[in-house]
Amino acid sequence: MQQIFDQLLKTLEAFVIPDWGALIAIIPLGLAGLTALWLLFMVYRFATLGPSRRGKRRIAPLPPPGVHMPGGSYAPIFGALGSGLLFGGLVFGGPLLAAGLVVLVFGLLYWGREALAEYDRLHPRTLVPALASSGPPPGVHIPAPSFRPFLGALATTALFAGLVAMGEKQPDWDVRPPLIVIVSILILAWALLGWLRDARHEYVEAVSADRTGHLRPLDAPGWPKKTLIAWVVLLVVAGAYQFGVVPPRPKAPAGAPGASAEPTLPPGTYEVKAQTIAFDKKDLSTAADAPFAIHFINADPAGVPHDIDIRDKPGGTILENQETIDGGTDTTYQYTALKAGTYTFECSIHSNMVGTLTVH
Repeated sequence: MQQIFDQLLKTLEAFVIPDWGALIAIIPLGLAGLTALWLLFMVYRFATLGPSRRGKRRIAPLPPPGVHMPGGSYAPIFGALGSGLLFGGLVFGGPLLAAGLVVLVFGLLYWGREALAEYDRLHPRTLVPALASSGPPPGVHIPAPSFRPFLGALATTALFAGLVAMGEKQPDWDVRPPLIVIVSILILAWALLGWLRDARHEYVEAVSADRTGHLRPLDAPGWPKKTLIAWVVLLVVAGAYQFGVVPPRPKAPAGAPGASAEPTLPPGTYEVKAQTIAFDKKDLSTAADAPFAIHFINADPAGVPHDIDIRDKPGGTILENQETIDGGTDTTYQYTALKAGTYTFECSIHSNMVGTLTVH
C-alpha cells in the first residue's frame, strides 16, 4: 500500500508542482498541433463548401454567358510542392534540392500543357490550304539548295580535330603520319570544288537568262549518301591508325626512349627530382654508418638553381653542403655515412623545398 500511495503522490506532484521548463519547451509542439488541426478543419470546410441538393450527384456550377471559367487543375499543387521541396533543399541540402527541382519543373510543364489545351479549345485552329509554287517570277533569281556548306563545316571540324590530335605526344619509335589532317583536307577540297562547280553551273544559267529573259531555277541536288559514308569511314580508319588502335603499336625496341621503366640505380643511390620548385620525394630512408648518394634531377627551367643539403634537424647545423645545379641538368651527390636518426634534407636556395631523411 505504501508503494501505491507514493506513486500516487508522485503523479499528483507533476500537477501540483509542475516542471515549468519542460512545459515551456513543449509549447511549440502544442502550437504546431493546433495549427495542424486548424488546417485539417479548413480542408474539411473547403471540401464540403458549395451548393448541394438531394439526389444522385452535386450540381456543377456554371459560369454566366460570356465568362470563361477554367477547369480544376493539380498544377498549382505540384508547383507549391516543388517550391517547398526546393527551398527545403536549399536549407538542408541533399536529395531534397533535386527532388524539388524535378517536381517544380514537372508542375510548370503540366501547367503549360493545360494552358495550351485551354487556348486551343477557346481558339480552334483553322487549316490554311497549302500553296504550290511554280518557281520564282521572271527576273528574280533564287539559288538552288546545296549540301556543300554542311560538308564544308563537317570537313573543317574534322580538320581542326586532326590538328589537335597532331599535338598529342607519340613515341619516337612509332611516329605515325597525321592521316586525320590529310583525309580532312581531301574532304574539304572535295566540298569546295563541288561548291565551285555548282557556282559555275549557276553562272552559266544566269548568262543564258540574259538571252532568254528568264532564269530557270536549278534543280535541288541529291544527297551524296554513299560518298558521305565513305568519307566518314576514312576518317574513322585514319583516327584509329593515328592513335595506334588499328594496327596496335608494336612493343618498344630495346634502347628506345620510354621502352623501359626508370633506369636501375646502383645500391645506396636514390633519385630525387625538383620540379616547379618542389621535391618529388619528401621522405628518404638509408642505412646507418654507410655512405650513400642521391641522383638529383633539376627539371625546372634554366636559371632556377637547386641543391640538396643535409641538416641534423630543421634549421639546424648543415652536415652536408652540396653545390647547386642549374635547371635542366642533373648530377649525383655523394654523402658520408650518418649515424642512426632523423635528419632534414633541403634546398639551400628555396626554403619550402624540405624533406625528411631517416637513417636506421
